[in-house]
Amino acid sequence: MKGAWLAAVVAPLAVVAAVAVASSAVKTDQAPRGVGLASSAAKALASSAATTDQGPRGVAVASALDRFDLAVEAAVQVRLPVGLREVSGLAVAPDGHVFAHADERGIVSRVHICDGTVEQSFSLGSPPVRDDFEGIAIVGERFFLITSAGRLYETREGAHGASVPYTVVETGFGEVCEVEGMTWDPVSRTLVAGCKEFRAGRPKGSVALLRWSVDAKAPAVPPSLTLAVTGLPTKNFRTSALEHDAGSGHYIAVAGPERHLLEFTSAGVVVASRALPRQLHRQPEGLALVGDSLLVIGDEGAGQRGTLTCYRARR
Repeated sequence: MKGAWLAAVVAPLAVVAAVAVASSAVKTDQAPRGVGLASSAAKALASSAATTDQGPRGVAVASALDRFDLAVEAAVQVRLPVGLREVSGLAVAPDGHVFAHADERGIVSRVHICDGTVEQSFSLGSPPVRDDFEGIAIVGERFFLITSAGRLYETREGAHGASVPYTVVETGFGEVCEVEGMTWDPVSRTLVAGCKEFRAGRPKGSVALLRWSVDAKAPAVPPSLTLAVTGLPTKNFRTSALEHDAGSGHYIAVAGPERHLLEFTSAGVVVASRALPRQLHRQPEGLALVGDSLLVIGDEGAGQRGTLTCYRARR
């Protein structure tokens, strides 16, 4: 069964580079058994200033990123505690609290986004389990963390200083790529993870997402979404964090090495592209939307303290 869905993911990824060069088409991958699923045409980005794109019927799609002022002078940045020097993921709980995790130990912290202090922290197991954690998503009372190898941890929130039990599932995503970033899509009820580096080499001009059904506890149908994008001002787009915007239904991805944001619809239509101020972002690894008023980015410290940078909605 795993071989079937992996083949469905890998085969389209192998040819997406040619598709990206030949046209600006965006396609969804084939589900197991070769069943063709929804596809949608999308324009390639003309420049990094593009803010809207055309939907399947030529209707302009509004950008969620346009809500936020990404200017340096509008940003508010705070330093994180030493334990979050290598912050690797952010997620927002239903009550609006923001949770973060580092990349080597299973410790989840609730952080105060205004001053960066840790209000609460709990660990997965005692001592905390060690792994290469690269993304977090919260589904109701359930907390999910994913590793670069595609191991999916599930747990519940614990009291401050508590250790909590957890379960682990091998998604198989690590056989396709190095996983970084994860978000919850409540519409499709899927956990959506980003691909940073493909195991067989990166197809040029592509961004790929991998999808996991929390109800079936298996790869979703379709198991992946591949965007063939051209015209970006960066040579590559290596996803390091991913967020779902409830208002528009769009995804927003950040590429850490490139310090760049990319917004696209669930059908794969690219809507906007934005560069992040390099003087504020050493290595973006976490991304969270707090309602419709704040876009928060977590950066690894790169030898210094990690940071949270808040971009407020335009008034």
